[in-house]
Amino acid sequence: MKIVIDIPDEMYDWYDNGFPDEDDAEKLWQIVKSGTPLPKGHGRIIDESQVTGTFTWDNGFIECFAPTIVEADKAESEE
Repeated sequence: MKIVIDIPDEMYDWYDNGFPDEDDAEKLWQIVKSGTPLPKGHGRIIDESQVTGTFTWDNGFIECFAPTIVEADKAESEE
């Protein structure tokens, strides 16, 4: 399962530096529990603010690129 969570930078740093106290570990656990599960078979997740592209008038072709944040869940989507 993949989930999306919104976590303060300070809490993320706890993974490297350790939890200040038990209450903080509980706060982090609650954030993870309230994350949004990605649905099975989801497509590629991109950062749309980073989309770049080109348009050619000759054939009306648009080519776009965006960096992938999370790869598509291909195994589930092919069933």
